[in-house]
Amino acid sequence: MSGDVGELQGRKLDLATRAAWLYYIDGATQDEIATQFDVSRQSVQRLIALAVSERVIEFRIQGPVAECTALAQNLRGRFGLSICEVVPNGLHDPLAAVGLAAAQVLEAQFGQRGSGVFGFSTGRTLLRMAREISARSRPDLKMVSIVGNAARDGCVSPYEIAMRLADKLGAKCYPLQMPVVAGTVEHCRTLQQQPVHRRIRELVETARAIYVGVSDVNWGSPLQQDGFVEESEMRYLVENGAIGEIAAWPFDRDGRIQSNDYTNRLPGFRPDDLARIVPVVGVAAGPRKVAPLRAALKGDLLSGLITDEHTALALLDQN
Repeated sequence: MSGDVGELQGRKLDLATRAAWLYYIDGATQDEIATQFDVSRQSVQRLIALAVSERVIEFRIQGPVAECTALAQNLRGRFGLSICEVVPNGLHDPLAAVGLAAAQVLEAQFGQRGSGVFGFSTGRTLLRMAREISARSRPDLKMVSIVGNAARDGCVSPYEIAMRLADKLGAKCYPLQMPVVAGTVEHCRTLQQQPVHRRIRELVETARAIYVGVSDVNWGSPLQQDGFVEESEMRYLVENGAIGEIAAWPFDRDGRIQSNDYTNRLPGFRPDDLARIVPVVGVAAGPRKVAPLRAALKGDLLSGLITDEHTALALLDQN
């Protein structure tokens, strides 16, 4: 019975794909498709909606939005950014448009000459970017992680980006297979002395670009939600002035990476060190991201930014 259900679902998705192709590519009307398929117009609408929800088609918006372009130019000038994209605000999924814009920028870089190495932190918005990347064979590329991928209990982060992209593109993958936060300073030093850690550092330092999420440091922030820091550590970071984090590295309102017992246990690569030698592109949007983004830009932790209108306006607000 389950086989019959799966076969039926497969035929329905195939029909939905055909309907979407006729509608978006061939320019057929829904009434014309309904006549060809011998179904109702409402059925055609449901088939097209199914094709969209199952991501069997991709959307690429080519025309720039004037207001967004102006905001991007203002951000470039204000913060000295080499890469900046601002997208319209999303009504239902605020991360969707930002993830798509980041994917378009990244795909453009895939086609450029030069280093084929790309670095990534982890995060929800970066995951949206990874989902939007077109699945094309690129065995010449190298996807590298700049942050460990395991929580305290050993569980691998569901927001690991380098491995997802490498699998999608058939690219080489260099994950930092170690905890985000080591248990002791001695353990962290041992991890950093491993040959694989040195090899990944060499790759990261030659990257075309590094894409990072930017998050706040507070109760309920991703660093705590995902089990990378304990409650006592979060309290310590907040009490010592941490306002945001990139790749688990906390920074203050001036964008300065903190130096304390917690940061001494991070085996990943410091964003301030990376920003001095390779382009670091922040991919983030939303009210909780404004303060950490402003701090990261002030501290020159980012040389690129992909965000939405609301966040861009907030960053440009002098007050």
